[in-house]
Amino acid sequence: MMLSSIFLWLFIGLSLILCYTLSELYEYQPEVALRTVFGTALLLAVLGGLPLSLLLTRFSPRIVLSRVKNLSPPKPATAISFDALRRTMGVTDAELMISKTTVPISFAVEVHKPIIVMSEELLSLLKKDEIEAVMAHELAHVKNSDTALKAMVTAYKTALPQDPIIRLVEAAFHREREMVADEIAARTTKKPLSLASALLKISDAFPKNALRSYGTLSILGSGRTLLSRHPPTKQRIQQLVRLAEIYGSGTH
Repeated sequence: MMLSSIFLWLFIGLSLILCYTLSELYEYQPEVALRTVFGTALLLAVLGGLPLSLLLTRFSPRIVLSRVKNLSPPKPATAISFDALRRTMGVTDAELMISKTTVPISFAVEVHKPIIVMSEELLSLLKKDEIEAVMAHELAHVKNSDTALKAMVTAYKTALPQDPIIRLVEAAFHREREMVADEIAARTTKKPLSLASALLKISDAFPKNALRSYGTLSILGSGRTLLSRHPPTKQRIQQLVRLAEIYGSGTH
């Protein structure tokens, strides 16, 4: 899908450029002009689209990580909780890093190995069981191989932010994967209400003016349109409440 979208926009752009360049040829040899424009644009779009897709695949995780600064290892107590959780979920190569970002963010990305990033603001906001629930949610993204595509789409949106095709596809994909990650986290920790309370706290504490800058790096988002990358918080909490009926109260 990513390659198709890149190819389409390259093809459209190149076609317009070639049409303008060969405008005089249309007057005398319109069929030749059409074949030249179509064939050249098709060839250049194929030749340009594949390398650009490969570059985005390779460098997109680094682009995502560049948006947060001053990453450092977690404190021992947090590291112990994370290590136990990643072993339980079978994601033993994942690493936890802490960011000094002043908004409560958490996200998963994969460079040479999976990295879970959580901000100091988020850690100070949540209780221990809520932090573990958020960790489990992010580890679920790694376990489900969501991280590579999410990073690639984020980088692509940075390059072509107004592309309606990829915005719609990415938003639908992201909403579905968030619901799945919530369910896996609830099943792993057996504390669905801990994740629900974490979502509520993050929602209340997240600065509205920071959504544009850090919305893609947050466990939740805002909006109820087809372009929203996260399901409504209310919908997610309703799912977690239903799961709490299976696993018990979900809090201690």
